[in-house]
Amino acid sequence: MDGHACASGLGDATSSMAPGQADPSLSGKSAKYTIGGNQPYSNAMWWKSLGRVAPMSHLTYDLYFYVSDASAPEALEFDVNQSYDNVRYTWGTECSYQDTGKWDIWNPSTEAWESTDVPCPQVSSNSWHHLIWQFEKVNGQVHYISVTLDGVVTKVDKYYGPQTNYAVGDDIDIAFQMDGNYRQDPYAVWLDQVSLKGWQ
Repeated sequence: MDGHACASGLGDATSSMAPGQADPSLSGKSAKYTIGGNQPYSNAMWWKSLGRVAPMSHLTYDLYFYVSDASAPEALEFDVNQSYDNVRYTWGTECSYQDTGKWDIWNPSTEAWESTDVPCPQVSSNSWHHLIWQFEKVNGQVHYISVTLDGVVTKVDKYYGPQTNYAVGDDIDIAFQMDGNYRQDPYAVWLDQVSLKGWQ
């Protein structure tokens, strides 16, 4: 992901992104993301537009991530957004390490995070972790099917409506966000082998 935008929280964090990292890496070209700054609970988001594609009903968001200090993030967020015909379908997920200790998902109707009953334990520092989200669009709703972390599959099975009257062009994108904690402790995350697969 190479875009950068402000994110929710109490401000924009000091942040950076550097592609083409050889170490640590699984492919020889991971991307390094950093966050810091002086404003507690400030965040940074990166996204990548995949352009205009035919609407897809089934999506798999698959990636590996590596955290320098796994005790530092308030949360890590992994999203997919699909928009067409002035409707935006959002599959927003975050591992809320410091708050709920669960996977939280985005509710477009309330524009707020809602906690699931799926645990999201703090991962180990300086190790690669494999994350897979399974999503679908069914009967005009987004469906969070399941999440897999390091080979452990957990059913989520949550449905939400889309965001209507969303006047943007047709597009699909993936996003990654780093959230700062109450001290805005600096940390880095590397992403590798990021993919989004979709089909009807």
